[in-house]
Amino acid sequence: MAQSTQATTEIRELIQRSEQARLELSQAHARFRHHFDLPGRVLDSIKAEPTKWAGGSVLVGLLTSRFFKPKKKPPEQVQTVKKERNLLLGALTLIIALAKPAAKIYATKLFNDYYVNRRGKSSLRRNRSGNSRPY
Repeated sequence: MAQSTQATTEIRELIQRSEQARLELSQAHARFRHHFDLPGRVLDSIKAEPTKWAGGSVLVGLLTSRFFKPKKKPPEQVQTVKKERNLLLGALTLIIALAKPAAKIYATKLFNDYYVNRRGKSSLRRNRSGNSRPY
């Protein structure tokens, strides 16, 4: 009987020690997860001290805009001349774009006329009026 009471007390002690070890292990695991949970830690920090985070973001924004500032613009006189040149080049580009189809038609006509006169007969079918032009 004395052995059974001694065994039961040992079992109770072992159960209590295992429960204490599980509790310590779960706490260590929670600390470990919190240590490596960077987004959660940042969120907790933002909620705890929002003024510091807002001030820091304003400061970082100002410094970033200072370092990555675009180059200064040249004086207005140079820019107006450049705009006139761009307007002139734009108009010239538009004229060339509109003249291309007419130039192609004219070149095709000249080539066909030369080819017909050189060969003596056209490879194109003649229309009702006897013209060899396709249009």
